[in-house]
Amino acid sequence: MPLPPAAPPAWPELVVHPARRWPIALLVIAGMVTAVAGVAVGAATGTAAAASTASTLAAGGDYARAIAIDEAISMRSGPLDVLDPGAAASASSAAEQTLMAWAAALGRNGKVDQAVALYRSVTAPSLRKQALDALAALLFKTSTNDAAGADYPSAILRLDEIIRLASATPGGAQAARQLPVDQAGEAGLLIIAGRATDAVSILNSVVGEHSAQATRTADSLFPSALLAAGEEDIANDYYSEAIVELQKLVTDFAASAEAAQAQALLAAPQAVSGTLVTRIGAPVSGRVRLSSNYRAEPNGMYQTSAPFFYTTSDASGDFTFTSVPIGGPYVLEVFSGGNWTTLINPANNQPADPVRVTALLPVVLTFVVLPS
Repeated sequence: MPLPPAAPPAWPELVVHPARRWPIALLVIAGMVTAVAGVAVGAATGTAAAASTASTLAAGGDYARAIAIDEAISMRSGPLDVLDPGAAASASSAAEQTLMAWAAALGRNGKVDQAVALYRSVTAPSLRKQALDALAALLFKTSTNDAAGADYPSAILRLDEIIRLASATPGGAQAARQLPVDQAGEAGLLIIAGRATDAVSILNSVVGEHSAQATRTADSLFPSALLAAGEEDIANDYYSEAIVELQKLVTDFAASAEAAQAQALLAAPQAVSGTLVTRIGAPVSGRVRLSSNYRAEPNGMYQTSAPFFYTTSDASGDFTFTSVPIGGPYVLEVFSGGNWTTLINPANNQPADPVRVTALLPVVLTFVVLPS
């Protein structure tokens, strides 16, 4: 009997080991890093493109859109901050530089107030001084043009604006020097326009600002301004103000032709008016006079002497002496019973109603009560 076939050789026993998973994890992490890096690179590329677009828009005068893009870039965060941490700061600076360019363009086109508003909105420390210098230069140029056209009120407003907003700049110092000069120019126009009282007020301010050039101009204008102001005040019955102005003219500008006219006004005769009534209030109509001299005599008698000034009271008892020289006291007398009589104060034997006439002040006696 044949022998059975030999058994096949035994296979070595298989040993099962756990699968190695770390290469897969590394691949996943590497993929994520690559993706994030791709996003960051893409963001950086997008930021650069956006910044380039903003620059192109600004160069073409589309300032608002350019600023909007740069401000959007300046507010981005995330991977871009890691890859390019200076992008936001650069975009913020670019936005303010575009703002400056926009303000300059508005100024060139005559839109001064809009340009000033933009210059004032610049906050970057590196650009703030430049913005204020440009603001002051624009306002000063505008003020100069206004003054050249004799529009001094507008010129002065622009100078005041410079001093208020940019006093520490060279333009601020220039504005402070120019302000009194333009104020003097405005005063000259006010005199011509019949507003001499306002002109005098401005000229007083100009002198107080201690500008040699402006003070010379003010001194040349003061005589005509003071004379016209005095005349205006007299016409409006502002006698106290007129006296101050005319006396200043006579005292401070004595050599001027206007001073002689002021002196004549101050020495001009004045009106004296009043009403004659009896003790019961009845009006007295009759002849009235002012005598220039009075002398008491014994037994309650008195004498008056020339020069005399005459008028007549009407049916209501009203009377007016139109032109009585400065001085006095004058004595008021009424013609009654064939004689000139007056009221005497028995306590001192002097006239009861002395009349003193002073510069520019009309005298109003109101009611003069007669004995009968």
